[in-house]
Parts: sequence; C-alpha cells; structure tokens
Amino acid sequence: MLPAATTVGWSDDWMWGLALIALSVVTHAAGLALIGVGLARVVGSMIETPSHAHRRLVLFSVASVLLAMLHGVEASYWAAAYVWLGAATDFRRAIYFSLQMVTTLGADVVLLEDRWKLMGPLEAISGMLLFGLSTAFLLAVMQRVWPFPQVMQARHPADPR
Repeated sequence: MLPAATTVGWSDDWMWGLALIALSVVTHAAGLALIGVGLARVVGSMIETPSHAHRRLVLFSVASVLLAMLHGVEASYWAAAYVWLGAATDFRRAIYFSLQMVTTLGADVVLLEDRWKLMGPLEAISGMLLFGLSTAFLLAVMQRVWPFPQVMQARHPADPR
C-alpha cells in the first residue's frame, strides 16, 4: 500500500489525465480521418492494377510515418502539460518521459514530481488506446490498398472463392 502522502492530490492527476486522454483520442480520431481522406484520394486505380505493388508499399509507409507523427503530437500534449504543471523541469525531459509512457515502455531515468506520479500510468492507458486505433487503421489501409483475397485468387485461379 502507498503511504498516504503519495496519494494527496491524485484528484488533480485524474482530472488532468482524463482530460488529456480525451484530447489525445479526439486528436487521434481527427488525424486518422484526415490521413484516411488523403490516402483515399491517392489510392484511386492502384487497387485494380497489380503492377503498382511498390506504390502500395510507399503508401503504407507514408501512412505509418503520418501515424508516428500523430503519436508524437499527442505525446507533446502530455509533455507540455507536465512542464506547465511543474511535474517536469523542462520540455526535453517531459517529452522523453511522455514517449516512454505513451509506448508503455516505462520510465527509466526521467521521472515526474511525486505529486504528479499518477499521470504516467494514465498516459500509458492513453497510449494503449491510441496504438489500438492506429493498428486498426493500418489494418484497414492494408485491406484497402492490398486486398489479400484478390492476391490469393491471382495465385490460385482454380480456387472457387
């Protein structure tokens, strides 16, 4: 059990943490929508033409890089909050801590002030939600630009499917 002194002020952690989770999820959903619309415009005839395999890989790579940037923006929300709240001394330390938390790696060197310790696990919850959304999005992109059933039919034309 934690000493009573370490639980003082946790309502602030919850308030800030839940607000940042909400902000991160809304940002992520909007970012996924923008990336999806952009990819849909680019995809076009790529799906019908099997000779565009290299373009499909580039498209998938671009989607992945855009998602990584989106995750970075969301981690910076948390880092900015850490600095603003006085939980971290500077943005460099805060973003390092934030990236460790959002990826659920866990902190190693940089830690938050004791009063704000609960924010780390709350950011990890946010990270799990966001990476789950990103995984689902990448799967949807993969299915759209590289539909596997069509690939399988091309390899096995005698298959009745």
